[in-house]
Amino acid sequence: MKRFFLSLLLISLSLTAVNAQFTKIGGGLAYGTGYWFHEMEFDYNRSGHIAGFLEGIYEITVPIHVAASITGFYPNVTKEEMFKTTVSSVMFDINGHYVFNSLDRFEVYALTGLDFLLTWKKDKYLEETGEVFKETDNAFGWNIGAGTYIKVSDQFDVFAEAKYILSKYSQFMFNAGVFINIDWLKKHE
Repeated sequence: MKRFFLSLLLISLSLTAVNAQFTKIGGGLAYGTGYWFHEMEFDYNRSGHIAGFLEGIYEITVPIHVAASITGFYPNVTKEEMFKTTVSSVMFDINGHYVFNSLDRFEVYALTGLDFLLTWKKDKYLEETGEVFKETDNAFGWNIGAGTYIKVSDQFDVFAEAKYILSKYSQFMFNAGVFINIDWLKKHE
């Protein structure tokens, strides 16, 4: 089943890239409400909240854009007397943006798309043996949200986006960052 979804994701990316125009690339910081690893509500099972991400925007038509991103979360580390637990995660997203208004300096969009989360937990015992136990998990999800681009100059846009991820590891996320406009770079090479 996972291979089917991964194959579907790769095919959709390939088809989108054929007709699309690569328009923006950038990144920024994100804040997520987090999740419980394997849905077990213990303090040491909590994911990280702060993340960094990279994102690219493809313009298919004037109101429709596709955004692909990768997000790496700062790990949540819990130390106790006998052991140290680390919960880490990486997220891959493919979202469709519908731009409601395509104004010169300000655009508002709705988004929906797919999310794939890879997460792992490492327990290390701090005794003489130093045993390490690792667990991994992953989950597919669905993103829904809204965002805005604000053109600062011909070269740069700032943006903010809020989305909710519905999955086994559901969470709310807020992203903010800077995009470089590829069209401007091509004209000024």
